[in-house]
Amino acid sequence: MRFESVRAHPFGPFHDETLSLAPGLNVVHGPNEAGKSTWHAALYAGLCGMRRRKGAPSAEDKQFRERHYPWGGGAWAVSAVVALEDGRRVELRQDLASKVDCSASDADLAGRDYANEILYEGAPDGSRWLGLNRRSFLGAACVRQAQLLGLLDDPGALQEDLQRAAATAGADETAARALALLTDYRREQVGSAQAPTKPLRRSRERVSACRSALERAQRAQAEYLERRLDLDRLERRAEAHEQDTAALRAALASEAAADAEARAARAAELATRFPDGPPRATAAGSELRSTPPHRAAAPYLAAAGMAAGIGLALADFFVAGLVTGLAGLGYLAWWWLTGRGPAPPVPETPDGAAEEGRRLLADMRTGAVRLREEAASLAERVAPAALAAVRDVSPERLAAAERRTRTARDAYHNARGQLEQIAADLPNVADAEDALDVAALDLDRVERLDRTLATTIEFLERAEERVHRDVAPVLRATLLEWLPRVTGGRYTDCKVDPESLQVDVRNGHGSWRRAALLSHGTAEQIYLLLRLALTRHLVAPGEVCPLILDDAVAACDIERKQAVLETLQVVGARTQVILFTHEEDVRAWARQRLSAPRDALTELPRPR
Repeated sequence: MRFESVRAHPFGPFHDETLSLAPGLNVVHGPNEAGKSTWHAALYAGLCGMRRRKGAPSAEDKQFRERHYPWGGGAWAVSAVVALEDGRRVELRQDLASKVDCSASDADLAGRDYANEILYEGAPDGSRWLGLNRRSFLGAACVRQAQLLGLLDDPGALQEDLQRAAATAGADETAARALALLTDYRREQVGSAQAPTKPLRRSRERVSACRSALERAQRAQAEYLERRLDLDRLERRAEAHEQDTAALRAALASEAAADAEARAARAAELATRFPDGPPRATAAGSELRSTPPHRAAAPYLAAAGMAAGIGLALADFFVAGLVTGLAGLGYLAWWWLTGRGPAPPVPETPDGAAEEGRRLLADMRTGAVRLREEAASLAERVAPAALAAVRDVSPERLAAAERRTRTARDAYHNARGQLEQIAADLPNVADAEDALDVAALDLDRVERLDRTLATTIEFLERAEERVHRDVAPVLRATLLEWLPRVTGGRYTDCKVDPESLQVDVRNGHGSWRRAALLSHGTAEQIYLLLRLALTRHLVAPGEVCPLILDDAVAACDIERKQAVLETLQVVGARTQVILFTHEEDVRAWARQRLSAPRDALTELPRPR
């Protein structure tokens, strides 16, 4: 590729002005403020345009606009006619203001637009025909004033293009690009163990949290089971006390039933002895009427005593009989002591007394049977061994046993209530295990991805290293072609690090010295040669990249300056070189050495 012309429509201070160029070495001379830097920028903008994207423009785009926006305002556009190695002549028109009215049309054939071939970041970029882009073209081929050493500041774009040229013959993707993408992907999708918002750290923290939750659930479950065992022990203790109490109650009931049966038998015996009821005293009734009170009272007392004895026998089970007997005895004693008239006759036993006795006896037997049944029912609820083990039965022991039973039962119910509350809040161990399994699987996925990406990056780094080793000899060979000449024979050997674009030079077998640390002029000359080497080896096969230089020889002494100019003229035989300068000795050299049509000297008018 080579520039035939560039036109400002307007651009900076120029309006509808054209700069024509020869295919070889072009020296564009002009004093300060003549517009050399403006034409330098116009060549770059005419070929590459400006990226079109949403959002605020970058700092570089802002700076470019501030420097080269038309002084009179309005439209901002530039165009360039370039000749490609395939024979096409293309006119590129770049609408720098709106970035809409851009085109890349055939300069000879009507109706043919090639903009779609070179679209990059939303706008046509003619450096794409060279296998470059507007950024790498600016770094390698478009050297602005005092930027010959700029390669050292940001070699990233050129490193990618070096790899592309060496490894993929102009393809768009490189190991460096793949490494950058993989590194970015690994940083976002995996991250480091110290990055709190990235998946690796989050996954590990989630596993740790789930493991802690599982441990808490297991501890809570163990505590619950332990309390459940305690509750079982309390329940067994309460049941044991209930058994003891029931055994005492059954034993007391059995004794009460046996006592009732004995008293019923005794009452039956008395009833047999006295079938007509208690004995009656009627023989001396009339005699007692004439007997002094203290003597007459004896028969009554005897009769009353007999009646009381029968009543007492019956009253062992029925208080009514005893009360009746005692009442009769009391009545007789009261009458005797008061001496009130004749003593009342001993009442004869009514015919119904025997019947009443039989009824009372039947009730006693019924009560004894009922007590025996109740005792048997209580005994059925108690283990025979527990019942047999009962000793020293008493109501007091029963009361104490009942108190112990209530205490044990209360303790059991309290413990049961607490356990139910714990059970309501008990975390689910199975759910915690499932959560841990899910978290562990996610962590395993992230770690496997990390290992895969790390291995891939390692392989690509090795490939990148191989590319660097392949490119380094090529760049070295190009530098050695011109290095002795432009350095006046002081440096005859060199080596290049394609990763950092560092150049080391030496003379013969002397010590290696970094070119960037040499004198400013020597360093600029060496890095000018490196740019020449880059433009040769970065471009797509079959293409030639032009070299645009702004005051590239200003730091050279007279002898080296002439050597550099002669070198550029030789280079111009294959590569278009456009050198902007304000130096009179360079113009003088150009007037003597350059001749059309291959080379040209263009003198810009002084500013008005």
